[in-house]
Amino acid sequence: MIDDLNRVATRLGQWLAQRRPDCAPVEVAELKRSEGGYSNVTLLGRLEWTQDARRESLDIVLRVQPQSSSVYPDCDIQRQYRVMQALAGSDVPVPELLGLEVDSTVLGAPFFVMLRIAGRVPNENPPYHVQGWLHDLPEPDVRRRWFNGVDAIAAIARVDWRARGLDFLQPRPGRTALAQQLDYYRDAVEWAERLHRPYPHLHRAYQWLVENQPVDEPLALSWADAKLGNCVYHDDGRLVGVLDWEQATLASPVDDLAWWLMLDESLCTGYGLPRLAGLPSREETVAHWERASGFSARHLPYYDVFAAWRMAYVMARIGTVFMERGWAPRESDMDIRNGGATLLAMHAARLGF
Repeated sequence: MIDDLNRVATRLGQWLAQRRPDCAPVEVAELKRSEGGYSNVTLLGRLEWTQDARRESLDIVLRVQPQSSSVYPDCDIQRQYRVMQALAGSDVPVPELLGLEVDSTVLGAPFFVMLRIAGRVPNENPPYHVQGWLHDLPEPDVRRRWFNGVDAIAAIARVDWRARGLDFLQPRPGRTALAQQLDYYRDAVEWAERLHRPYPHLHRAYQWLVENQPVDEPLALSWADAKLGNCVYHDDGRLVGVLDWEQATLASPVDDLAWWLMLDESLCTGYGLPRLAGLPSREETVAHWERASGFSARHLPYYDVFAAWRMAYVMARIGTVFMERGWAPRESDMDIRNGGATLLAMHAARLGF
């Protein structure tokens, strides 16, 4: 059903009307697929209704659980929704939620609806390092947006996850959060290999990560996809939204910082491009995060490798999907030639794995 956008719009309008009887009848207009994201089905549209003789409208985002796996071997729409629901009203700016549906008979799969946050998101393809609205800003404005993003990461680390009902994210009894994450991505690598080809570089990195795990770490909420490309900015530079909570979990507080730094580096160094002038240095960023979060970044070197390993896996899957769908030529070897794999190779050369 999800490919028939007219039918989806009709069924979604009926579903929303049941949830908002004061606004019925509700119509869903201009429904279209989002160009971003590869692991969820994301549709954009506008909700329209008449209230007190006035025509009202809201921009919405529809996220549907995919019927076939692409980036990860699993996808749990309900988990994403519960995390954002728990963060509502916190210092972390998440989208306003309009409802969750776990009954697949409505649209053919579970889904949730949220309001679309007005603002601009830094582009990754082509990367903001070489062009785009962020690239064209004056240096002080670039720095402000960067640090506002780092402040959001720090705010996430400070969330009292127990008080907000996020204890369902805790690792299994007898496992640390890091060990459980290592298990998850090891299994994901093996799943990816069954779908395409072997990735020995990912197995070598996994062994190093297992053998060098930090111990006695604090546990904090992790966004797990902390990057400029998931930040929504107002024109005045304020960060007004953080998006994509698909992989949210509990982890070391420094995990999100490592991912933020790695993703930025993968989009420039990973592809042989110069870094955007004006972006704060690694040292400035780490110091800012430590002040804002109240946590130490002493285990950051380990999580640098952990982040590059996960990114190399993610790009192995994205590259495979792109090649299979004809979006990238087979000879590009996009699954093994990408920014994440480049950074992982640099760590491997330095650490000898």
